[in-house]
Amino acid sequence: MTFRTLSPLLLVSALLASACGGSQHADSGGALQIQRPQEMDDLVPRERETVERLLDEQIAPCPDQAVPISTCLDEKRSCKACEPAARFITERVKAGLGRADAARAYEIRFGNKVTTVDVAGSPTKGSATAPVTIMVWSDFECPACRRIVPIVERVAAAHENDVRLVHKFYPLPRHTHAEVAARAAYAAQKQGRYWEMEHELFENQDKLGDATIGELAEELGLDMGKLRADMQSEAATKTIERDKADADRAGLMGTPFILINGREFDLGLFKPEPDLDAWVSMEIELARGR
Repeated sequence: MTFRTLSPLLLVSALLASACGGSQHADSGGALQIQRPQEMDDLVPRERETVERLLDEQIAPCPDQAVPISTCLDEKRSCKACEPAARFITERVKAGLGRADAARAYEIRFGNKVTTVDVAGSPTKGSATAPVTIMVWSDFECPACRRIVPIVERVAAAHENDVRLVHKFYPLPRHTHAEVAARAAYAAQKQGRYWEMEHELFENQDKLGDATIGELAEELGLDMGKLRADMQSEAATKTIERDKADADRAGLMGTPFILINGREFDLGLFKPEPDLDAWVSMEIELARGR
């Protein structure tokens, strides 16, 4: 971890800024030592003030350290997630989030809400023991899914030794061919060709229908009789219903819907590029205890 000790001038500024309720910390010798991540070095004054307030307000992400992040840093507490948490807040403010939205982003990223979802039977890539699991619910007629799902898959591939990618189905009722496409992807999975079918469905999103889906399946060399039977099966229905119920329980408001280790990657607060890779990289860092 890399920390920076404030210069005397900045130290005085920090003391003045914290005079009305801000936190002040002293080491055993009585001299104030304020520790901050280097990412704060290029903040403009307004951003610095926002970050400092957030570090004083937000509680450290380790359950056994019920102190503000600023205290955790200054006193060099044993919580290894404090410095990443400070970096995270800094980057959110740099990205243009105001104090309220940055606080909300921190709560999503480091708060207590973690959703557990069963992955049994779902299309997966990567080891079941990987420290990071990305789950993505999508609709094959959703334009945002077509744009974002490949980004998710590229990030997962870039960290292939540390990430397990799981796909879930969420066909939206307003999309005429979304459910039949989901059923076709489910049936292709039964023949070991889910990921190829997913790619083709998104690539042909603007002309999906029974005829197009049939052509795509034939081009992939699938057993058409088995495909049709699996598409119409009760198992396909139950899988889609299960995936939708899991997403609703986790708080889905639209597709795509992404969970990283059970935490929502909120597309209203985070951008797929570059925030998704940054989130995954930090998750790997935390898992390794760096």
